[in-house]
Amino acid sequence: MLIKSTFIFTGRSIVLFSVILLSFFFISPHASDARDVLETDPFYQRLKEIWSKVDMERDLEYWRAPERTPGKVLCEVPAVNDFWVSCDRWPDGSDPRRFGLDALRLSNAKTDHEKALAVYRWVRRWMIFNNKKGCPTERLNPDVTGRPWVNQADKLLNGYGVHWCGGQARVVEQVWRALGYRAEKVVRGGHTIVGMHYQDYDGISRWHGLDVSHSAVGWHSSYKRLLSLDELSSQWYAFYYQYGLPGNGHLYFNDHPMELSFRRGETLERLWGNVGKPYQDNVAQGKGMAEKVPAFERGPYFPFTYGNGIWRYKPDFSRPDWEKGLAAPLVNMVSEKLQPAKVSAPATAVWCFRTPYIISDAEVRLKIFRKTTREKISISLSPDNGKTWKKVWACPDHVLGEQDIVVPICDKFEVAEKGARPPGDFNSPFGRYAYQLKLELFTSGQPGDCRVEAIDFENTVQLNLYSLPQLHPGKNKILVRGSIEPGEAVQISYVWDDPTGKDRRNVTHVEKSPYTYEIVAGGIKWEDCICKSITIEAVAATGQGNHTIVKEKLSRYIVDKKLPPVEQTMGRWNGQPLKKNLPKLTDVRAATRDIKRFKRMMRAAVMIADPQTFDAFKELSYKESSPNNKLLAFVGMYRSNPEKARSVLLDILSDRNGSRVVWSKGKDKKDLGWGREQSWCVGGTVIGYIVAEAQWKEFLPGLLNVLASKQCLPGWGPRYGTVRVIGRLGVGNKEAAEAIRGVLEHKYRKEHGDTLIAAALAAGQIGDPAAIPALKKHLERDYWPLKHNTALALSQLGDKSIRPRMQEWLTVVFDENFRGYAAEALKNIGDPGSINSLEKALAVEPFPWVRLKMEAAVNALRK
Repeated sequence: MLIKSTFIFTGRSIVLFSVILLSFFFISPHASDARDVLETDPFYQRLKEIWSKVDMERDLEYWRAPERTPGKVLCEVPAVNDFWVSCDRWPDGSDPRRFGLDALRLSNAKTDHEKALAVYRWVRRWMIFNNKKGCPTERLNPDVTGRPWVNQADKLLNGYGVHWCGGQARVVEQVWRALGYRAEKVVRGGHTIVGMHYQDYDGISRWHGLDVSHSAVGWHSSYKRLLSLDELSSQWYAFYYQYGLPGNGHLYFNDHPMELSFRRGETLERLWGNVGKPYQDNVAQGKGMAEKVPAFERGPYFPFTYGNGIWRYKPDFSRPDWEKGLAAPLVNMVSEKLQPAKVSAPATAVWCFRTPYIISDAEVRLKIFRKTTREKISISLSPDNGKTWKKVWACPDHVLGEQDIVVPICDKFEVAEKGARPPGDFNSPFGRYAYQLKLELFTSGQPGDCRVEAIDFENTVQLNLYSLPQLHPGKNKILVRGSIEPGEAVQISYVWDDPTGKDRRNVTHVEKSPYTYEIVAGGIKWEDCICKSITIEAVAATGQGNHTIVKEKLSRYIVDKKLPPVEQTMGRWNGQPLKKNLPKLTDVRAATRDIKRFKRMMRAAVMIADPQTFDAFKELSYKESSPNNKLLAFVGMYRSNPEKARSVLLDILSDRNGSRVVWSKGKDKKDLGWGREQSWCVGGTVIGYIVAEAQWKEFLPGLLNVLASKQCLPGWGPRYGTVRVIGRLGVGNKEAAEAIRGVLEHKYRKEHGDTLIAAALAAGQIGDPAAIPALKKHLERDYWPLKHNTALALSQLGDKSIRPRMQEWLTVVFDENFRGYAAEALKNIGDPGSINSLEKALAVEPFPWVRLKMEAAVNALRK
């Protein structure tokens, strides 16, 4: 594995570290602490080793992790390396950072709010919910944690285009982080959204929750920004009471480069469609999730489906340099043809195949001559870069003389998230990104009695057709980048339909890159131009330089470059009306005289928040049996008249048994009371978010009762939501401190990790030094969000013993959260002895939000 140290790596060459970066990343901030193992988490140590030669620079075009795809890159001297074709009318998906930058450009996004929505909507254009076969699963290519489930943005955007809510949220998270922003996966029970942190138009930086798979966001009443995570319960109830806080641990950056490599005579044809089966058929079809994005968001490629690519390589034995395409030197093989040089000894040729797309099928076509059964011809496969080999085909005894043979080499297994593992002796290209093939010849007669006169390799790969550089009506600038060896060239062929005609074609010859050329497609709207294929072929240079061989005829076109407003790209599953859809105020007021009519208009009434609607909200708060409508009524009452809502909400919180308030029985079919108490816990959590925002201290005893309830279950969103609001409301309160300490010490029950995160933050906010022993235990946990927030809490409580660990965290390359939390903690500790470590870290820090934390820490410690 060869890795560039600047996070721009090709897998073929190494750029040495500068002395400064070497001293920063490999020397402990304090030589005396060098032998101390401050972090004992095995996964932490493993990533530290994997990332030991990787750095991120601020202005690089993309950021990448150490490459993990197995196998050499095709051959020792590929004709074309790191090759990619993109179109300026569509994002470049070769890397999350490039994808994000293009999403911003194509959306003309200027503010952070616009940028966040641009990333969100472009990911949604490229992805869809999966079917019952589940998320993408690669049992032969586990991630760095050993799990087979695919969550990396590079693979999901380019290879699959499908996932559960969590995987889609992960893609937005990784793209937003690759742009230098702060992002986290945020879990609510069995559902996941993404938390995106950025500054709003009012100058305040907030965590915002965006639901990627359901296409839903919550709007502030100004309609100028999205609601923060906390406001999703206090300003609009959208089933979000369970989002305690951002955090679920990061996946690290792109470790699977998408750029292509070719040998002379190698061709990749990628299709906006399919000719073969996918590796995993998990694209949702029909009604439901598959239709959550409007058809106009998919252009002419609707309904959503998978795509195929056909990867072919046919060595030209007439060329003296055909051996450059081999993975290893020939053994006992005549150099100008595949024939043994000596008899009674094996003759071998080895090829390597590697694609950025997962392989779904493969075969080898051979033209052979075999005189007798004494001559042997076989093919063996290695999945581990030549370490082990297993025969996949041997020429049958009855095949003699000259023969054209097709050899399927791709055994398969059914792929599903919860499906069976592959057979223990599975030996196939299926489900892999790289493998090697060895052709072996043997004869005891004459050398010419056993030979292969021609050989042709073909792989079928799975791809997300939305990742391909599609054309749009009008002028399309095609950018070609990569390394092309002298004497070599690349031929790029586009085929598409538009109103001008079918199978329109552009063929361009490129000998030097980067190179930009233009394709003009006809039509008026996106749907008028339907791309069919893009083919890339490594050919000989002609000496004529870059030029277009086949040019499309000029077309009439009209281009509307404006994308639809972001509001039109989203489903309205949470029912929050957009500003343009709000009813007249007079109609809302009139509806208050008929509670049934008001219920139908309630969501609009919450956004309008007119004081004259308060009594209608109050009635629903007491009498409504539907939990969601009831909790939305709490918010409507608070928004329409906060002071009048104060006493009503306090009365509701005190009615645990439901003598005045209709609490839902939920699943309590025997009406034993635990169902109503669960509903009361949920309602109490939502009230908690409201009163924490308003800072109404008198609600604290009631919230402590919610926390103490047996029905405030562990691993349940309302529990860590309640812990969170107690921390926000209970600053300096003895009872609140004791309750939170009880959570940290598992005195109530065995607590969930997410509840412990909220409790750690609450202990720091409340200011409870007695919680330090429990917090120190949690600092050793291997759940990183808990580790990070525990360190923050300890620093808020003045625990200076964590200073050496925080200084080590400043040097962690694989996760910016370590560096950001460390900077904030060192600022809180207030020890000027950390200034030197902070300044070294600041000199190389690529993330703007982390730099701000470091700068704030340095400035504070200098005072």
